[in-house]
Amino acid sequence: MKRVLGWVSGVLLALVTAFWCVTSTADLALSAGLYGTRGTYKVERCYDTDPRGKNSDYDCYGDFTPDDGTADDAVSVDLEDTGRDYPDGSEFEARQGIEAQTVQRVGFWGVVGELWQVSLCVAVLAVLAYQAIKPRGTDRRREDPRREPSRRQKVADRVGYAVLVAVPVGLLSWIAMVAEPTS
Repeated sequence: MKRVLGWVSGVLLALVTAFWCVTSTADLALSAGLYGTRGTYKVERCYDTDPRGKNSDYDCYGDFTPDDGTADDAVSVDLEDTGRDYPDGSEFEARQGIEAQTVQRVGFWGVVGELWQVSLCVAVLAVLAYQAIKPRGTDRRREDPRREPSRRQKVADRVGYAVLVAVPVGLLSWIAMVAEPTS
């Protein structure tokens, strides 16, 4: 029963993480400028959505104007969970996705702001894959070092390397995002 519960929990966690990974990757691609309409986002005002003020999380109201458009072409867009309290009236380069309300900041800081999420998703999915692939009941510390590991163990080890890459990339991008200068 314990094993079945573990598999069901793992599959549910993998589905939720995969969904988050797909949406984060789409936001990362938009921030990297791989698709979407170029333009400028002008912040009208931002406010903290946490009434206690302990865990500040900001939503911002403003207008997105396409590069080839005029002020009449501006679209009012609400940015949720920006992670930053942008000063009123500030502007930054942005891209608008397929949906009119999908706007992401572009450039280095836009990519950094999305990269940590993708890295976290990859790390979680890699850990789950490692757990599913590795042979049951093997303890690498007690194995004979001269014995060749099984193919299944080799595949599990290669999947585990993704964690060794994703975790530092995610941590560094999160630190850079937190340390971003406000302008």
